[in-house]
Amino acid sequence: MDLSSLSAQIASACQCALSPSSAPAQRQEAYTFLQRVREAHGETWQACLALFLERHDGAGGQTGYKWDGDARMFGVQVVGESLPHLSAEALAFVQQSLVEYFQQEYITYGKAENGVAYLKNASVHLITVLFVHTYPQQFSSFFSTFLNLLRLYSPSHQPAPTTPPPLNPLTADLLLRLLHDVSDEISDAQLRLNKLPHRLAKDTELRDAVREHDAPAIASSIWEIISESLDGISTPSSSSTTLDDLVGLKGKRARDILEMAMRVVGDYVSWIDINLMVTPSTIALLLRALNLPSTSEALSIRTAAADALLETISKGMPPGDKLALLSVLDIASVLGRLVEERDASMLQLANGKAAAGAPSDDEMDAFAEKFAKLLNGVGCELCKICEDNNASNEAKSAASVSTSSIFPLLLRLLTDQNDQVAMAIMPFTHTLLSRYKKDKKRSQNVPLDAERSAFLTALLKAAIVKMQYKPDDEWMLSKDGEEDDEELAFLDLRKNLRQIGDAIAILDPQLYSEVIQSTIVPTIEAFEQGATLPWQRLELSLYLLYGFGQAILVTGPLAFSVVPQGELDRAKKEAEYRVDYTAFPLSTLGELLLRACRANVVEFPHPSVALQFFEITVRYSDFFRLCPEFIGRILPSFLDEHGLHQADEMIQARMFYLFSRFIHQAKHIVQTRVSGQVIQEILSRMQDLLTINAELDASDASVEGLVKAASTTTFFDAQLYLLESIGTLIWILNQMPDEQVTLLRAVLTPLLSELQANVRPTASSAADYASVLKAHHLIMATGNVAKGFPDATNLKVTPTATPSGSSPRSSGPSANISAAMARSTSGVWVEVFKEATESMLAAAKSMSSFVVIRDAVRFSFNRIVATTGPAVLHLIPTLIDVLLGEITFPELAELLSFVGLLVAKYKTSILEVLDTLLLPVFNRVFHFLKQPITGTDDEIQHATLRRAYFNFILSITSSNLQQVFYSEKNQSSLSSILSSVTHYIALDNAQISDQRFGFIVLNKLLSLWVVSPPVPATNASSGQPNTAVLVMEESPVPGFETFLYSSAIPMCLQVPLRPNFDLLDAQSFQMMGEIASLLKGLYLKRGDEFTQFMMGEYLPTTNGWWPQGAAEEILNEITNATDGKALKKPLCEWVRKMRRALAQARQEVAANNNNNAEA
Repeated sequence: MDLSSLSAQIASACQCALSPSSAPAQRQEAYTFLQRVREAHGETWQACLALFLERHDGAGGQTGYKWDGDARMFGVQVVGESLPHLSAEALAFVQQSLVEYFQQEYITYGKAENGVAYLKNASVHLITVLFVHTYPQQFSSFFSTFLNLLRLYSPSHQPAPTTPPPLNPLTADLLLRLLHDVSDEISDAQLRLNKLPHRLAKDTELRDAVREHDAPAIASSIWEIISESLDGISTPSSSSTTLDDLVGLKGKRARDILEMAMRVVGDYVSWIDINLMVTPSTIALLLRALNLPSTSEALSIRTAAADALLETISKGMPPGDKLALLSVLDIASVLGRLVEERDASMLQLANGKAAAGAPSDDEMDAFAEKFAKLLNGVGCELCKICEDNNASNEAKSAASVSTSSIFPLLLRLLTDQNDQVAMAIMPFTHTLLSRYKKDKKRSQNVPLDAERSAFLTALLKAAIVKMQYKPDDEWMLSKDGEEDDEELAFLDLRKNLRQIGDAIAILDPQLYSEVIQSTIVPTIEAFEQGATLPWQRLELSLYLLYGFGQAILVTGPLAFSVVPQGELDRAKKEAEYRVDYTAFPLSTLGELLLRACRANVVEFPHPSVALQFFEITVRYSDFFRLCPEFIGRILPSFLDEHGLHQADEMIQARMFYLFSRFIHQAKHIVQTRVSGQVIQEILSRMQDLLTINAELDASDASVEGLVKAASTTTFFDAQLYLLESIGTLIWILNQMPDEQVTLLRAVLTPLLSELQANVRPTASSAADYASVLKAHHLIMATGNVAKGFPDATNLKVTPTATPSGSSPRSSGPSANISAAMARSTSGVWVEVFKEATESMLAAAKSMSSFVVIRDAVRFSFNRIVATTGPAVLHLIPTLIDVLLGEITFPELAELLSFVGLLVAKYKTSILEVLDTLLLPVFNRVFHFLKQPITGTDDEIQHATLRRAYFNFILSITSSNLQQVFYSEKNQSSLSSILSSVTHYIALDNAQISDQRFGFIVLNKLLSLWVVSPPVPATNASSGQPNTAVLVMEESPVPGFETFLYSSAIPMCLQVPLRPNFDLLDAQSFQMMGEIASLLKGLYLKRGDEFTQFMMGEYLPTTNGWWPQGAAEEILNEITNATDGKALKKPLCEWVRKMRRALAQARQEVAANNNNNAEA
């Protein structure tokens, strides 16, 4: 097929593929054909080039392109993909064809693709790709070819004779597009991230070649375009296309060209000689563009000029040159005028007196962000000079003075009404403060001078002003990930502003404290006096109070009181001495907290204030150890409409969490300061919050829908925190055991009754699935009540001496806590949880087919057993029975981990239970690990379960419960268990981390079960060996060493020789340590028997595939090493030598096979 026919076929296919009227089958056929054309670009590029370039004569003698834009676009793409693979001759042909195209399109015909941007950009990018493959060797005239077109016109559009001729707007546009594309292709930082090293090297060569050959001409042309564009923007262009409008740069064309040229300045200033881009004349042009009249039309040009200036300022250069540049620019004055202009413009807009053509509010905001970034760039560059070790003292001093000169602009922009403007100068602000901190450290904490102190005071005050919500802001609490863009932007700004405050607190704690107090104290006083305050002001004061402790870097009670240094020194020296913080004056933070609590600011009628106050109480809960009298105020406030009973569900959910944290952190204060009666009242007022709802959409009425619903964060997750706090409050009543049990039953009984009502062995309707979800929630709720009780291991199990029915020595709220905790371990609340667990397991057994139920019961049992201890261990077999029937891969791994933790925690207490469940659990492990692996997910699940299995065995042996493996119930399966360990290690698809754990298991078992061979007893009288009497050390697993000989030792020497084993990998190297320990450990235990096995049984089996002498070498290394650690290095070296030898042997075998095949 000739080129013309193929071009026509490709064009037809493009039309068919993109036409909505094409039949689906035809469209798919067209797509398939076009894909084949693209893949065969080495054969189709010529037809595609013709497709893009081919012209035809139209009506009235007009010439145009033969094919439509979509087809031509496809042709350009295919040619571009083919260029890296073309010969020099073919590249020369493409070069000639494209140069002719540009000359005809932009000069001869003067069409410039009729202004169709995507075709102009496509053709420019094609020749840019050609540039990459041909410049400078083959296409050395690349830039001059296009630079020479700048002032050429078609014969039909010749301008009046001038010297030089005016710029052609079409070719100026072309050149700027081309220069931008070339810079992007070889210099753009983002594109470089995804390029291969050879391409990065090529880009470097191209940039060097451009600098050497064409940079001066490029720079000169850019500035010529900018100069003539600036001259022409005030010349209006007519709406009709006249000859005059097609000549020179004027009106809208001049503005568009000027904006493009400014952006090209930004492209090239970063990588060509700075002297070409920065001269007095070019700086004047940039400033002229930046200072254009404040009109909407000019704003995009001014924005581009600001970007170009920023790139210019950021260019690397010696400190002296950089200071000279900044001095010429006089940025402080330039930006000062821009700020004044912005303020005047915003005032006119606010008063409705904006001039015709003036920028809009949004346009001015965007421009203000640009010149804020310019100020930021200047500030950062000045800070670099101040920190530059190569800069002279004079340069550093000048940079410091220049930095101070822009402080007023910094403070003004920091408080700009547009948050993005403030964010734009944050890097400079943080860099400046970091420099100040270094200066302070170098000066050994000499106090700040007056100038810096005044600036930091103003900076902190400005930051505080900007932290406040705006008067028209609507406050709301959103879920994580659901915040709108404005809310996220403000929170990010607040974080940066708070960091400014934190830095100032380090530089001058007293200054920070005074400024913060000057904001907080008057606000709280105004509130106390009944003044009408906007919520924004009070919320800001509490926000500052919340961050105060973090800023001053003091934690614990010491943050709230002023303790003499002598007291602190005594506490360090005397282990038994405790500082009485209540005996000393409150610190600034303590005083501020005291004011907030005393003023009862939580009563302010806006949810943001209450929420921020409760955040403070949680963060500073230690304050109530010094001022415990406020506990009686805080708890009721938590319970009313400002706290737990908030109307907004999102805020209420957060309050549940905060209340839970507060009760947990302050439980000992609550226990000593709040009476049992008050606690009972608190619990009573929380009853209405314990209604558990489970919402499930009808569309989610399925097992998958249940899993999704159970894993989605809902209001119920917040209720779990509330239930935990209820558990803590009930535990606090441990001196009132009867009331404690009554209240615990009052909470658990409704939950368990509802659970029984929602038992569904199977589900077939939406209502059934909703009941299953509710059962899941109720089981989780039961467990979280238990979470509020202390961990059983933290309680002393000591019987109380108080006779039954008698009263304890002190029943008041300040009773001894540790004694109460001791009594609580024998309290009947344990029996309540035991009964609850039995009910929960009974319900779960009926619903064990649902994974969400199995997850919930495992979660809750874990919580309950943590607080009840051995009391519910006997129920573990029932739990296992519930879980094992329908258990999945991930669940089984989690179950092994869960039981392993119980084993480690309760040790011998759980031995009998472990003896019962070991085989059922192991059999499920064996069953799952026999399943075929069909994909990556299966591989991950198998590896996870193998690792969990090995860790479970280690948990048992580390807890000295290894006798469970050879108990009467399990001894018949011991051989299978041991074989499974070596089998899982030896699997071809086993991961190194799994294998390492497997070898750790074998090492542990070796230390427990392998003993030394019998040795003769020593004759007491002669001191000589008595061969008639043998001293024998008994192994609990006789013959275990035989298993190691037959299964483990060969594996130790074979696994590291596998082709996929990598000794350079860290985990592989660790595994070699385990192998070395196993080999050396067995030798140390069995001595000559080990040597005889190796020489007589194992090593002879390696003849024929191990190199000569390798067997003797490794045996010598094992016997001579002092221990496993000493053996690791020589073992690794032996493995390296063996792998090289085996690789060479495989190559020789392959070569022989090839020779035999040829013969």
